[in-house]
Amino acid sequence: MINGSQRLRRSAASLGIAALIAIASLGAGSAALADVTPSPSNIQGSTGTLVIHKHAGDPGAPGDGTQITDPAKITTLGQALSGVQFTVQRVSYAGTPIDLTSSSGWDQSQNATPASVVAAPYSVGAGVTASTDSGGQAAIPDLPFGLYLVTETSPGVNPIVSPVQPFLVSVPYPDEGTWLYTVHVYPKNKLNDTTPTKSVAAPDAPVLGSRIVWTVNAPIPPLSAGDTYRSFSVTDTLDPRLSYVGVVVKLDGATLTPVADYIVSGATTITFTSAGLAKLAGKTAVSAELTTTVSSLGADGIIPNTAVVTTNGSARTTNTPQTKWGPLAVVKRDAATQNTLAGAVFEIYDAKNGTKVAGPFTTDSGGRFDIDGLWVGNDAAASKDYWVKETRAPAGYVLPADPWTKATVVAQGTASPATLSISNTQQIGPNLPLTGGAGSILFVVLGSALALAGVGAIVVRRVLASRP
Repeated sequence: MINGSQRLRRSAASLGIAALIAIASLGAGSAALADVTPSPSNIQGSTGTLVIHKHAGDPGAPGDGTQITDPAKITTLGQALSGVQFTVQRVSYAGTPIDLTSSSGWDQSQNATPASVVAAPYSVGAGVTASTDSGGQAAIPDLPFGLYLVTETSPGVNPIVSPVQPFLVSVPYPDEGTWLYTVHVYPKNKLNDTTPTKSVAAPDAPVLGSRIVWTVNAPIPPLSAGDTYRSFSVTDTLDPRLSYVGVVVKLDGATLTPVADYIVSGATTITFTSAGLAKLAGKTAVSAELTTTVSSLGADGIIPNTAVVTTNGSARTTNTPQTKWGPLAVVKRDAATQNTLAGAVFEIYDAKNGTKVAGPFTTDSGGRFDIDGLWVGNDAAASKDYWVKETRAPAGYVLPADPWTKATVVAQGTASPATLSISNTQQIGPNLPLTGGAGSILFVVLGSALALAGVGAIVVRRVLASRP
């Protein structure tokens, strides 16, 4: 890229007032000298073209205004960047555009710098904008001969972390005894090619309301020589099912100080202060350990989380880890009738004879209890097994000899819980005495005698009735 202020000062000095007067006085008879030393008097025409070639990489040596055509040099230019926008503004002195067809215009340009031309006695016009094409080029034609401030105003979709600094260029541009009316410049950008990552840990307990730590690891992109870290932030927009608890920010493993080194705002943005930015130079990575709680499952029980790391305006997005949760319902039934039973008491364990994670729960009048959310796992996890232990059977029922039942929980919303049905056998009542003994024999004898007496009476009546 052309080092504008140095090149222009060198050009202006070489043109010197005395030399300009001498060259002008030689007229046509000094054409050979005019070809050797460019002078305002031999500038042809009134407008020129600026061609900006935009590539990725570290800025190299200053350019000379000519187009690079050597194949070997072209291969060293780096990736062409499309969509980068530049604004080109003509510089004025004391309110009048600098005219480089006059010696006074070169005098006014001699001490100009990109920083000085935006303040009196200099000023800049509204200018024109242009964006680079797929080949990384942007041509701005029909520029009146003058001094121009070129500013990179938008990186487009490119992850530019070190934009090219504003520079000055003259149109036309002096080059080895002649003038370049088409001026080629090759400003390079340092790209942010880092890949921040994000991970999620297991919750401190596998039930709703537990805490989960999400960790963002953000490599610090290197900058172009002379550039500084002007901004650095980590933005983590939380899913509505997550609630922010706090964050710990570290730089190469050393814990930074909140407020002094960074502030936390919004939902949730960690922004480095000037003191924090000053610590980034020469470091490798920033990590942000964000603690949240899980408050609900939503429709599917899958809670994703993504962060965006922005350095000097260049944003890079992390991967998207997930924490997965699912509901569980337990129904207590009579083993014989399948009627539901109230009053059974249960606990939830992470393994059979393992650690209790929830409970006790008591079945309601419908014979049921619900757990709104149990942790299924992270990322690719599809299901998780828990163990339900019955600690007290419903009144009148027997506690099973093996009180453990496995429950497989999958990620889904509370509307569709995994349902576990557990049956109990009713207790057997005390033995009742059997009906029988002497009393029953007497009843049988008396009953038989009465029956025989009745039959005899009927026979006697029939005999008497048959006599004449």
